[in-house]
Amino acid sequence: MRRALSLLALACAGICALYWPTLNYGFDYDDYHFVHPYSRADVAAAFTGTWDPAGIERAYYRPLTIALFAVRFELLGVDSVSHHALSLGLFAASAFLTGWFVYRLTGRALGGLFSIVFFGVHPAMPYSLAVWITNQMHLLELLFVLLSFCWWHAVRRRSVRWWAPLLLFAAAAFLVKEDGIMLLPAILTLQVVQRRLAEPDLPPVGRPFVALSAATILGLLLIRHGALREMPSHGLPEWSTALDNYWSGLYRTFCIAPADRPWQRIASWFAASVPATGVLLWRRATPRSRAALVSGAAVALVFNLPFVFITKPEQLHLVALGAVIVLTAGLLSIRDVIMAPMIGGLAGAVVAAGVAVFAVVTMDVTRDFEPFGPIVLSHDRLVERWAAVPPEVRDYLAKKRMPGATDRISPNLAAAVERITFGAHDREIGRDGVAFQWMSGRRSDILISPDAQTVVIPLRHAIEIFSEPVHVSIEADGRVVDQMELSTSEWRMSETAVGRMRTSWSGGMHRIVVRTDRVWRPSQVIRGSGDDRVLGLQLGVVTVRPQSPVSRADSPR
Repeated sequence: MRRALSLLALACAGICALYWPTLNYGFDYDDYHFVHPYSRADVAAAFTGTWDPAGIERAYYRPLTIALFAVRFELLGVDSVSHHALSLGLFAASAFLTGWFVYRLTGRALGGLFSIVFFGVHPAMPYSLAVWITNQMHLLELLFVLLSFCWWHAVRRRSVRWWAPLLLFAAAAFLVKEDGIMLLPAILTLQVVQRRLAEPDLPPVGRPFVALSAATILGLLLIRHGALREMPSHGLPEWSTALDNYWSGLYRTFCIAPADRPWQRIASWFAASVPATGVLLWRRATPRSRAALVSGAAVALVFNLPFVFITKPEQLHLVALGAVIVLTAGLLSIRDVIMAPMIGGLAGAVVAAGVAVFAVVTMDVTRDFEPFGPIVLSHDRLVERWAAVPPEVRDYLAKKRMPGATDRISPNLAAAVERITFGAHDREIGRDGVAFQWMSGRRSDILISPDAQTVVIPLRHAIEIFSEPVHVSIEADGRVVDQMELSTSEWRMSETAVGRMRTSWSGGMHRIVVRTDRVWRPSQVIRGSGDDRVLGLQLGVVTVRPQSPVSRADSPR
């Protein structure tokens, strides 16, 4: 327990020291698409279809990822500082579990120490795990993988019933991200490596578990196929393309290449030299060091297989995990051989220098996510054209590019905007000259800054379409504060004194929910219309102000 707590403290301290500036980095690119409210129906639909019904992202089957995003928004809203804090917390937990697994695998606390250090400073981690908010799905998947590895090591000598939880871990990893399908093959490979190289008396994997593993993999693939049967197939790559993609994933993580950043060439040499030295010292290393070296390589090779389709730096978290284990095993092999104090001190200095160079490269990589840096601003231009992103957010992104924005605009979206409306279409101007947005369903969520006192929401019902009234319910921070029946086409006002309420869990902002009991599609009601949108009520420009509520008869203009 003391060693476990020591490893945990080391993971937290090291990650805070290296990644603390990223707390103020804000959102980037796909974050703006995935940080929004999710209904229970949205989460349920992800289990029977693609993770992105809007079609902006490629069609994948990731229902637990959507469940994670749903819970995350309920707790954190659009507060990017809290989102980054969550990423660092999950990253620290992953580093700890990596250290614990390697400690158990090698039987040496030094192995746990080395693996935590390399996990924290490896340059593959900022994109794939630590900094990009969208890739919290990778952190969740990695936690399932590491928990599986630790469980496997604990029950590797026990009967098949003790191995059964590994099937659940594998299913959970797959439901987060499809490359989790390789978890069971990785565990079977680890058992073979451990038996051949470190524990000759270790029993082989039982045939019942092999059969159950095959059935689980087949069942998961069939579930995915059924859920995405209406989606376009990605198709199989050409043989040469598959080999290039496979090699690229290994090259990026094991060689830290291509070396296009300051000090990266030195980091690349160090990353390649340590495992190579471990292989050269194979005969003189201990059996556990050799087993760890091969185990890390096996983890990387197995989890890299799905990337024969496409390889991106932000997807190589599990391959990087294997590289971390290989680096650790290489250093342990060197430590097995070098016993002289003088040579050992020199080797320690070289290792410290290599870790420092890794850290320098990693810090340079994290700066790709600086909120006013050229890479993020170029992503902002793309996001400004996404209709699925609320117009208030697109306005905010446009302001970030204005001169002096660094000093005037907060990178934290929750602190920079007064309100954000989710669940509504883009802005329009009515015949009466009033700006409004159509609700895109039966519910719209409006986040309001926590210092607001009064919120006024103009509402209009297209009764000329339905010829029947609709019922409207307004909730503020989880409590119903207004209900009305709209039986005319006149604008009505809903006023709420939110300053007297406690802010909701949504990142400290007030949360207003507008519900209606009727929606329609113009293509189904208006002859000749090609507009297939789902429309609810019209929402006028929401006013946030500190003075007393206005009369309900006031104009929304």
